Amino acid sequence: MAEDKEHIEKEALSTVEESRVGPTVLFDSSFILALLNPRDPNHQGVSAIWGFIKPFNCCFHIPAYVFAEVVSKRIHQLGTVSLALKEVGKFLEQVSGLGAISGGGSLTLVDMINRYKELARKKIRFLQSNDFFIVSEGILLKSLILTCDDKMYKKVKTYYKDIYFVAKHSTKYKDDTSKFIKRFEQMT
Repeated sequence: MAEDKEHIEKEALSTVEESRVGPTVLFDSSFILALLNPRDPNHQGVSAIWGFIKPFNCCFHIPAYVFAEVVSKRIHQLGTVSLALKEVGKFLEQVSGLGAISGGGSLTLVDMINRYKELARKKIRFLQSNDFFIVSEGILLKSLILTCDDKMYKKVKTYYKDIYFVAKHSTKYKDDTSKFIKRFEQMT
């Protein structure tokens, strides 16, 4: 009888552990582009980060702006729409905790105005429009934001602590990979 109770408790505990969700992680287009392109100078470092976080049950978040930019750039880099879409599709299949590709059509003008009211008064008001919406989505979702974009990082880092510059080959900023891993482990 006691063994049955212990077995039931262990089974319940393992079910809770399996359903546990890791942190929300937002990928900037620079991160995904480096991951997809083996010739990108940041490919190896970004691939290592991806390999580290992939097994965790995270909620991965890709804003519509990021998706559109990745597809557009990969079309130009690969030369055909079909190759780019196939490659991006394969990547999305690997992103098991993908909550949604959001933004885009579900974002109303009122939503946009409210984001500007809430966040544009802060330090991120100097971002280009796409970067503003990418970062504001990350902030509103309390995401860990991964980027290789030094301009975005510079404009956001003083306001939002959970943006991580993960480019190994930058002369402007030191790579935040170890800082990201430490924060990620605290959240899991």
